[in-house]
Amino acid sequence: MRGYDEQMKRIYLDHASATPVDSGVSRVVAEALRKYTGNPSALHAEGKAARVALEGARTKIATVLAAHFDEIVFTSGATEANNMAISGVVQAARARGIERPHVVVSAIEHPSVLECVRAMEAEGTRVDYLVVDARGLIDTKELRKLITPETVLVSIMYANNEIGAIEPVREIAKEIRHARKVNQSAYPYFHTDAAQAGNYLDVNVLRLGVDMMTLSSGKTYGPRGIGALFIKRGVHMAPIMHGGEHERGRRPGTEPVAIAVGFAEVFAHAEKIKAKESARVAKLRDMLAEKILKKILGTSVNGDLANSLPNILNISFEGVESETLVLYLDAAGIAVSGKSACKSSSEEPSHVILAIGRVREERAGLPAVTSAQAGAGRFSLGRGTKREDIAYVAKELARIIPFLREARAQSDVT
Repeated sequence: MRGYDEQMKRIYLDHASATPVDSGVSRVVAEALRKYTGNPSALHAEGKAARVALEGARTKIATVLAAHFDEIVFTSGATEANNMAISGVVQAARARGIERPHVVVSAIEHPSVLECVRAMEAEGTRVDYLVVDARGLIDTKELRKLITPETVLVSIMYANNEIGAIEPVREIAKEIRHARKVNQSAYPYFHTDAAQAGNYLDVNVLRLGVDMMTLSSGKTYGPRGIGALFIKRGVHMAPIMHGGEHERGRRPGTEPVAIAVGFAEVFAHAEKIKAKESARVAKLRDMLAEKILKKILGTSVNGDLANSLPNILNISFEGVESETLVLYLDAAGIAVSGKSACKSSSEEPSHVILAIGRVREERAGLPAVTSAQAGAGRFSLGRGTKREDIAYVAKELARIIPFLREARAQSDVT
């Protein structure tokens, strides 16, 4: 194992965990911090200036989404936005007389969704976990079977953070509309976690047909500590925190004007370069996949690259542990993830890999992915990724993987 060298060139392939902050936006935020000193709720001139800047940021994000400015609620990040959407709808449904609300989520949601619904499940909410196929995709026909008159919310992520699978959001929206018509109800609402989608996918809420959508600044080259939740007009939602009347009574706390301005700036910029950047990183991702599969035996792609975010490649390496692989690549100057960064401290295998693995095990002729085969590496590319980076990563993997396999084989013998 090579020793760590601070002068070593670093290759960052963990953009799905967090993107570097755009240097231009850093300057925008710094200027906003100096310029907007007042509380945006205050009535004096400084407060009014801050309010104008805040609402300008809100409007800029709403424009990208084809939404109304008052449908955008700023949060501390995607995790809070997901919790707000789910808990807020369930609490409001109970207040409207639905004693035991029903929620449907997919089995491969982000932990901020899964842990939220599990907590509510313990309090009496009924939850169904929709299975996915070997590609990580839900079946809308199965979704239709799960929806009942008590279903108040369906929360299916737009694109998975570990394998990049893009869910059929428009088709899901059609099923939601069908259920409302059949039940003659405003329910269920449809929420999608689009934290990973901002850089690459269409986020027009009118075309998507969603009622709520989670956004993240820290995944779109913006400042961390801020996100947003699109809440369509007419959606009944209770606040999950209590305090002031900020964000039109939906989320208390003084709004962080400067980073909201920065978030809006990068979000609008991502929309402008989306098509070109998607095509660029997709070519690099496919190049990396080809080199790995060609050079290293006992490897398999998790998910389906044909229906995936263009920047995410998740590969299982037979006989290798995820954490060990991440550490050895880090020593070689390469930053990747073994699974979701929010669960990286856990020794348990990725719930996403296990979910798609169970399907693969049932299909003859395809390699099985079991709980024992935890050696999955997620390579998530970004704007700074170059062709030469891909060549270096493939070369280092071809060196490291055989070494790790041999070391593990010797350990098993002893």
